[in-house]
Amino acid sequence: MFHDVYVASNEGDCIELRCDGAALILPPDAVFCGVTAARLLGVPVPDRDVRVHAAVPSTRLNSPRIKQLKVHSYSIPAGHLRVLDGRRVISVERLFLELAATLARIELIIAGDHILRRGLSTRSRLTGFLNNDCHRRRGVAKAKLALPLLDEKSDSPPETRLRMLIVDANLPRPVVNRDVYNAWDVWLARPDLSYPALKIAIEYEGVHHQQDRQQYSHDIERDGRLIDEGWIVIRVSKEALFTHPRTVINRVRKAIAQRTPR
Repeated sequence: MFHDVYVASNEGDCIELRCDGAALILPPDAVFCGVTAARLLGVPVPDRDVRVHAAVPSTRLNSPRIKQLKVHSYSIPAGHLRVLDGRRVISVERLFLELAATLARIELIIAGDHILRRGLSTRSRLTGFLNNDCHRRRGVAKAKLALPLLDEKSDSPPETRLRMLIVDANLPRPVVNRDVYNAWDVWLARPDLSYPALKIAIEYEGVHHQQDRQQYSHDIERDGRLIDEGWIVIRVSKEALFTHPRTVINRVRKAIAQRTPR
C-alpha cells in the first residue's frame, strides 16, 4: 500500500483500509482531512486525487514523504476533530471549508447537499463555523457563497447539477423533491425538481431508469398521473445534462414562458 506497508492480496481495496495502512506510518496525532475525510464520511467528491490526505501538527519537523500519501503540516484544534470508527478525522464543518479550498463550486455544492441530506451537519452549524472559526482562512469566501445554494432535500449529485444548471441560467430556483397531490388530496408524485405554482416537473433520468424495467414502468405511470392533472413534465437524461445543457435550459425556459401569464 505504502513504503514498507503491505496488505494481503485478497483484501478488497477501500478508503478505510488505506487509512489504516497510512496510520501505521503517520504520527499518532495525525488527522485525516480533505477528500480523504470526505470519503470516510461518505461525502461524494471527485476521484481525481486518490491519495490519502492527513494533517500533522506544524511543530513536527519530519513528516513522512511517501507516494500516495499527502501529509499537510498544520494543527487541527480539538474542536475541529472527531473520531470515526477509531480513525481521527476533521469535523464535518471543517471538512466543508477544506473542500471549498480545493473543489470546484459545483463539486462543493454537491458535497454540501449530501452533508445536509444525511444529517452530517446542519446549515446553522456550518454557518456558525464559517462566521466564527474561519477568519481569513483559505476557501471561506467560496464556502459562504455556496452555503445559501445548498438544499438538504437533494437526493443525488446529478439532481444537484441539474438544479444548479437551472439556477445559473438565471431561471427561478425550483423546489426539490416536493410531493404533489391532486384536488382530492391524493398523492401523485415527487418530482426531482418542480415549479408547483406553474405545474412544471423536471425529472432526471439516470441510466438505471432506462435499464430497470420496473423503474421505467414506474416513471411512465408517474409522468402520466402528472400530465393528467395538467402538469408539464420535462425528462432530462444523463447525456442531455452533461453534453447538451443548453437544450435542457431552453426546454425549462420554454415551459416557464408557456405557464407564465403575459
